[in-house]
Amino acid sequence: MRIAGLIFGLFVWVTSAAAQDLPPAKIAVVGGTFINDEIYFRDLIQDTAVIDTKMGPSVPIAYAEYEGIPFYYVHMHGSAALQATWVALYDLGVVEVIGGATAGAINPEMAVLDYIIPDDFIDLNINRPLNFPREIYRNPDDIPLPRFVPAMDPDLREILLTESASALEADTAYKDIDLFDGGIVMQARGGRFETAAEIAMMAQWGGDVVTMNVATEMAYARMLGMNYACIIVISNPAEGVADWEFSSMPGVYQVANPLSLDIVLAALDDIVALEGKPRVSDSLRLHPKMTSRPDEAKSDH
Repeated sequence: MRIAGLIFGLFVWVTSAAAQDLPPAKIAVVGGTFINDEIYFRDLIQDTAVIDTKMGPSVPIAYAEYEGIPFYYVHMHGSAALQATWVALYDLGVVEVIGGATAGAINPEMAVLDYIIPDDFIDLNINRPLNFPREIYRNPDDIPLPRFVPAMDPDLREILLTESASALEADTAYKDIDLFDGGIVMQARGGRFETAAEIAMMAQWGGDVVTMNVATEMAYARMLGMNYACIIVISNPAEGVADWEFSSMPGVYQVANPLSLDIVLAALDDIVALEGKPRVSDSLRLHPKMTSRPDEAKSDH
């Protein structure tokens, strides 16, 4: 069934489909306020579908191409279909994921519009489902209990750092924007901004930025065997760090959304080149069998 769906105030055709009905791609871009509707203003998207999964329908997933490289784009933050959408990407065969968000700066050295490529997280959003049901996996005997040391894929992080630095250095309009290599993401429960007391607690715990979704993305991606790294853009000081007003935020998106999409598109070629390379997360996903019999405890993972 093909219907007109409203996304970011734009009407796009959305098809209800099985995973095999969208063209294949190994890369997905997920988010997030760091890109928002910018991708819909460029001649990239070729098809959009809601994918039916064992956990229900996903949010609309767009198939796009840039210089011959296929990828999916999905804006899923705040959706009730969050897990179903990740299962849809799994069913589509996604291997590499670039995520991102705008965030509040806990670290006072981080200013509005600064870019951070984080490397760790603390998840306070424990009301979200913590894992996926067994039946969604291709091999139900391999149910992940993943480690997150490192929390994000180093290869993807290095690509995003390189392309972010290149994009910022290429235009003097960005001369006041700093790029941070690493940072700890605090994920709050969402639905509201944090209190100043909560931010003070997060600062004591070592948090650099606060978001509502990125830690979940990191966790779900590894559970599903996907490599993940993300871009964080500072949209405001976190509460209690400095004064700010909602009226300042539209200007952030007008700069950050095009710039972030430029960085992601520039990264695609190097991401494709990673195919076949052994990755850190390959050995971090699957816990060995918990058995007293040594011959049954062996694992190839």
